[in-house]
Amino acid sequence: MGISSIDQLKSIFRDAGVDWVYTKVLARKQDNDKNQIVLASQLEGLVNAFPVRETRLREPSSSTRKRNSAAGRPITEARLNFYWLDEHGNRFHAPDTKLIEYFQYPEARLSGFIKGCERAPAAIRRTKQADFGKRVLGIGANRAGEIFGLLLTERNDPVVADFPELAPSGISGVLGILNVTGDATATPQEQLTRELRGIVVAGWHPSVRNKGGTIVPFRGNQGAGYTLEALLGVETNALKEPDAYGHEIKSFRGDKISLMTPTADMGAEGDLTFRNFMMTYGWEGKKGDGSRRFTGVHRAGKRSNSTGYLLGVSGFDPVSGEFDNNPEEIFVGISDPNTANLIGGWSLEKLANSWNTKHALAAYVPAGFRKDPDSGGGGDQYRFNAPWFMCEGTDVWRLLRAIASGLVYYDPAHTIYADGSAKVRPQWRIGTSRLEAALRELYARVSVVS
Repeated sequence: MGISSIDQLKSIFRDAGVDWVYTKVLARKQDNDKNQIVLASQLEGLVNAFPVRETRLREPSSSTRKRNSAAGRPITEARLNFYWLDEHGNRFHAPDTKLIEYFQYPEARLSGFIKGCERAPAAIRRTKQADFGKRVLGIGANRAGEIFGLLLTERNDPVVADFPELAPSGISGVLGILNVTGDATATPQEQLTRELRGIVVAGWHPSVRNKGGTIVPFRGNQGAGYTLEALLGVETNALKEPDAYGHEIKSFRGDKISLMTPTADMGAEGDLTFRNFMMTYGWEGKKGDGSRRFTGVHRAGKRSNSTGYLLGVSGFDPVSGEFDNNPEEIFVGISDPNTANLIGGWSLEKLANSWNTKHALAAYVPAGFRKDPDSGGGGDQYRFNAPWFMCEGTDVWRLLRAIASGLVYYDPAHTIYADGSAKVRPQWRIGTSRLEAALRELYARVSVVS
C-alpha cells in the first residue's frame, strides 16, 4: 500500500533518529540518476543539514554556456553516509552518494545515490521515473551523521496526492521542511532562537556538561560552551557535525573566539611528527617549567611577534578578489621570511573539510561568568546574553578572504610538557573587538538577535 499519511512518514524517519526532514517535489523530467537531483544553488546550508564525511575539490570547470556561469572555479564534492529507506524503514546503503557544487551554473546536486546500492528506488532512475507520476523526496540526518532518503511516488504512496505545502527550509527555495519531533510550523532557526531566548531570560546557570546524556557539573575554561550545549540538549562533542538544529553553537567571553583546529597538512608541520616539529621549531617555556612551546598570533601580512613568521594566502589576489584556477595552488601557510621555508600549511581541501562541514549555520552567543554566591564561591555559573548573532551561508572561499584580510588569524598553543605529554592546538580564531565585521566577512547573512 505504501505510505498513506504524513504521520507514517514522520514515524519512519523518527525511528532512524531524524528530527528534520527536508522535502522536494521532484521535476517530472529531471531529478534522476542521470541528471542528478538539484537541491540548492550552493552547498552552504546543505552541509549543515546533511553532515559531510569528506570534502574533495575537482578540476575547475570550463563551461560558460549557462546563465551566470563562472568558469575556472573548482567543483566541490561533499561525500555523504547515505541510506535509502523503504516504507518499512529498512535501510539500504548507497556508499557513493555525494553533494556536488557546480559554481558555474550555479547548482548543488545530490549524486551517486544508485551506485553500489542493493535496493535504490526504481522511481529515481531516468528510464523508469515516468511510470510513477509525481515524486516527493524526503531526506534527513541523525546525530550519528547518517543521512536517509525516502522517495514517495504518486503510484505507490497515497500521501503524495494530498502532500501538504510545508514551511520553507531556509536553505533553498525548492526544499520544504518537516519537523518530525516538534513544532511542525517552525524552522530550525526559529526553534533555536526560541530556545536561546529562554536560556537568556533564565539568567545564571550552573556550569555543567552533557556527558552521554547525563548532566554533570563541570569546572574549566570550556564551561560556557559546555553549559550552553547542555541547555540545548547537546552532548559534549568534538565531532565535525553541527551542534543544535543544524547550527554550530559558539559561546564566548573575553577577546577571542576559537573557530576550528585543523592540523597542518603542508610544510614542516605537515611533514614532521608533532614531536619532531616541536623539537625543531618550538622553544623552551618561559616559566622554566620544562615545557616546550610553539605559540603566538599570526595574521596575514604581519610578522608574528612570537615566531617572526609570516602568514599568507597563496593562490589569492586581494586586489581582484580572485583565486587561482588550480585548487592545488590555493593554500594558507606560515613561512620564514628570511629563508622562504614553509613552516606550516593548510591545503584548500583541508580547510574546506574543517570549515564547510560545520559552520554554514552558526550562532555566536556572549556569556558572563561568576562564582555561585550561594555556595561560598565554590561553583561556577554562566549567563548568556543578548544580543547574539545568527549567521547563515559560508564556504571556504569566504574563510580564505577573512584570513587574507586579517580578521581570522592563526593562534597555535602547541605544547610538550615536562612529563612528555603533548597538547596539539592549531587554533584559528577571530577577535571579539571587531566581531560583527568578522562575521559579515565570513557569512552571507548575519542577524543581530535581542
